[in-house]
Amino acid sequence: MRRYLYILLLGLGALFARPHSAVADPAEWPRALELMAAGQTEAALPLLEALVSATPGNKDYRFELAVALFLLERDFRAKFHLEQVRGAGLTPAEQNMVAQFLAQIAARSVWSASFSFALKPESNAGRQTSLNTVTLGGLDFELTPESQAKPGVSALVTAGIGYSPHINETWRARFSLNTHLRYNKVVSLRDYQLTARAGLQYLPDPRSSYAFGVHRGSRWVGDARYSSDTGIWGEHVRLAGDRGKWEFVFDLSAIKYDTTLPDARRQFFLASYSHALSGSTLLTLTGYAERMRGTLPSLAGARTGLTVSGLYAWDGGLMTSLQLGVQSDRRRGVEPLFGLARKDSTTSLHLSVYHRDFRIGSFSPTLVMGVEKNRSNIPLARFDNQFLTLGLTRNF
Repeated sequence: MRRYLYILLLGLGALFARPHSAVADPAEWPRALELMAAGQTEAALPLLEALVSATPGNKDYRFELAVALFLLERDFRAKFHLEQVRGAGLTPAEQNMVAQFLAQIAARSVWSASFSFALKPESNAGRQTSLNTVTLGGLDFELTPESQAKPGVSALVTAGIGYSPHINETWRARFSLNTHLRYNKVVSLRDYQLTARAGLQYLPDPRSSYAFGVHRGSRWVGDARYSSDTGIWGEHVRLAGDRGKWEFVFDLSAIKYDTTLPDARRQFFLASYSHALSGSTLLTLTGYAERMRGTLPSLAGARTGLTVSGLYAWDGGLMTSLQLGVQSDRRRGVEPLFGLARKDSTTSLHLSVYHRDFRIGSFSPTLVMGVEKNRSNIPLARFDNQFLTLGLTRNF
């Protein structure tokens, strides 16, 4: 793990040392406004980018940048800045204007696409125990190397495409295809997932939306077909007050395994609240609950989790995000070898760092350093893991 820390420190040094335009001259602000008024949005964009990087808490700079991105139809980034500027002490009229822009983005986005790629070195890629021996019935058994923690590197790809044609002013259809791929040279650690969704979206006003529909998914583990799932989903997103946003999600699925496991039913619920504390700080609290039924008693049970994350934009363009997560896993049935119903508690901490002026096309390289620890009443389920991820983001 020490070498991962060295890589992170070198990366941070490169970000801090890289010459960029974040030391913006405030005199560029009138020039940027002139270009915007003249319809020269492309020419105004770099000036606005530099102003926001230098002083991310300035609501005028950030809002004008959001408008420029909106006019250039770069909706993903425009939405990010519109949601962030809500924490900059806007007047009621300004808050209403932001809500109108967000509604226009939601209304005009018929096609959407997403893509991310990351390399993830880990100290314990398989999340296996570090124990050398385990005691059963008073006897000590030595674990094979294949059952013990070992480092590894995974390539992670997440991609999706969506199509949302208009039905009328308040209703839209929703279709999407999403995939999550994890490739590792160890065959058993490979995990590929593909999910298709179809449904409807209801937009009653500029501050809220409802969506629901059906989904069908497939999963491959270790290069072999593992399972398929069919179910229904729903979500509700609503702006709360002047600075907040609520999001609620549910997913009810029937899972059919292509292994010897019996079929299962899954219930998943998630609630998330984001609050723009200022023009530079965004705080997010997310909780979820998941219940598995119908499968083996030792696998059935309930999982609950809570994460708290904060995103902060520093003067000069540096962006940092810190996330703390806790998860509880309670199984219903008894593990045959240990005579106990499994109870796990996992804690994780992630630190993300990137610079909004250091880009590769539309993306900014991101360093994520994390640690996670799982404690369990089943010795074989206990593990520690540290990782360093180099990926890409568009949150700037």
